[in-house]
Amino acid sequence: MASAESKSPREHKMRAYLVMKADAKEALELAREWWKHKTVPSYVKVRQLRKDELAAFVELYNRCFIAAPDPFCPITLEDAMKLETDGIFVAEMWGTLVGFIACFVERDKDPIYGEITGLGVLPSRRRRGVATALIQRAVEYFLEAGVSEVYCEVYEENWPSRTLIMAYGFKQVGRREIPVDASSGEPTGDDKDLPGGKIMRRFGLRPRSGCKNCRDI
Repeated sequence: MASAESKSPREHKMRAYLVMKADAKEALELAREWWKHKTVPSYVKVRQLRKDELAAFVELYNRCFIAAPDPFCPITLEDAMKLETDGIFVAEMWGTLVGFIACFVERDKDPIYGEITGLGVLPSRRRRGVATALIQRAVEYFLEAGVSEVYCEVYEENWPSRTLIMAYGFKQVGRREIPVDASSGEPTGDDKDLPGGKIMRRFGLRPRSGCKNCRDI
């Protein structure tokens, strides 16, 4: 594998997030179909995030993404306090948070649509149906809000995430390329230039110079 130093500017420019879209009802049917052939673990519980557990959510979020290939910047409790918990669901196993999904409903557009702005499962708890349970709950939330189409972005090099969401009917409808110098210099005010997923961009976060836990493109 080529090192970051050996990559040409053109290779850097090709780093991108893929914009994916799914029909909400189809996604829910696919998630439910998956469960039909599985024994649903009774110890996996999905519920809405509570305001009084934001500190635990911060730890969960950072642990989920530090092992992923995506550009990453740790969030802080101050960042998390900006979140509306109404559309954030967490998965528990034996009383411990092991995964989350963040949802956003765009009500200012006609028709309204939903976005999955973040999805993460602890590395040690993957392949146990946690992500499917979270996706199923998210789609139910979208349908309750009157959403017919759901969007999300996935980092093009994150193949496990791409494979996961495609299993629920998501198809690529766009591509957001990251400028070579996206992580250097000052913010431009356009969050499309930020090298991070939607939840990071809502915070205005980007991988920081000198941050040992940040991961750039």
